[in-house]
Amino acid sequence: MRRPRRLLAAALAALGLASIIGGGTAIAADITRKPTAKERDKAGEKEIATRWRRLNAAEIFPTSFEPGLATQYAAVNGNEKDPLLRSQRAGIAAPAPCAEALDPKLAAVALKHGCSQVLRATYVDSSGTMATTLGIAVMPDSRAVDRAEGAFDSALGTNAAKERFGVRVVAFPGTPARNFADANRQDFFEGSNGTPYLFFRSSGWLVARGHVDRDRVTETFGFADTALGKVIHTFSLIEAPCKRKDVRC
Repeated sequence: MRRPRRLLAAALAALGLASIIGGGTAIAADITRKPTAKERDKAGEKEIATRWRRLNAAEIFPTSFEPGLATQYAAVNGNEKDPLLRSQRAGIAAPAPCAEALDPKLAAVALKHGCSQVLRATYVDSSGTMATTLGIAVMPDSRAVDRAEGAFDSALGTNAAKERFGVRVVAFPGTPARNFADANRQDFFEGSNGTPYLFFRSSGWLVARGHVDRDRVTETFGFADTALGKVIHTFSLIEAPCKRKDVRC
């Protein structure tokens, strides 16, 4: 009578081992399989939405910007190596509430659509006579960005009005940008790139000069276009988010 029991026990043990092996095989297959398109998209969205926290300030706002990346100004002039497009960082500001970093009309709209904070840095052009403050507004997602941009049009009205509002500048004592102020602003820009961020720049003179004609603003403040273009590139979607060490698909 004992032998059948031993055979039954052996059969049950074999069955248990087979279950373990089968489960292990399933786990291994799940670990080694390639992520689906949906999983890649979800990982990409999460990665880009948290990039502003995972990158350090100097990675977001490098010490200097050199021509090289195609910009609106460079494309128009056909010269990406123009020294007038170079700029040097004067300083990086601490992250600021949207109501503090943006002009009131812009801030009201951005806050309504979930703006959490704005990252800013100021750069001085190679001549030392102009500066620009770059701003990155952190939004909940790309849909909130689209809604905010549509609301900007309604809140600001005409194109002429839009050219009078933007990110508020940051001055840095002990640097060429020590006297940079909102009153110096002559060139404004706001844009997006399909990510959960709004991008701004406000540029102007560091010394007392006359107002720049609207048709010459792009040419005059081309260095600011180069600088912001490279910041926007830093916050562009990547092709394979699952390959990043800090991303899990």
